[in-house]
Amino acid sequence: MKEVYGPSAVEALVRDASPALKAVMSRRIRQGAWYPYPAYVELLRRIDARHGKGDLAYCRTLGDWAGQQDLGSMFRIYAALADPERLIRGCRLVWPQYYRNAGEMTAVTTSPSDTCVRITGFARMDSAHCRLMEGWMISTMRQIGCDVHPGDRETECVSQGGAHHEFRCTWSRA
Repeated sequence: MKEVYGPSAVEALVRDASPALKAVMSRRIRQGAWYPYPAYVELLRRIDARHGKGDLAYCRTLGDWAGQQDLGSMFRIYAALADPERLIRGCRLVWPQYYRNAGEMTAVTTSPSDTCVRITGFARMDSAHCRLMEGWMISTMRQIGCDVHPGDRETECVSQGGAHHEFRCTWSRA
């Protein structure tokens, strides 16, 4: 955020934020630390409203950026060793590294012609977070050498009446 929009961008985002978000942002953000989910969602929505169009599409862009950062740092070794199907199956191990008390992520299918990842047990997952996950998942697949075809998206969402969150795509090896 600071790198793209400058140091004052964060200050502008939290100026009239909730006390919970202000408390989080008043301290140095540490990778691997746990933060309240409502503050996280508020931050995503504020970023989208300020730098996007307020339709949550910018959250997908944030997810794309986050995926590039993650595979460029903490998951670099895993990504270098894993083939795409193995990396997709490994989502159940990656999810709890990011989110606590947020259900489970499982790979339902991993083939290039039909890849499906499902998040269960996380009914309160916000739509802004769903868009971020779309961007993150596709970005990580591109980082490991997959060519993701058009049409990748969340196909089922609890906030839209679904039983769980489900993300689908097709891809080929680049």
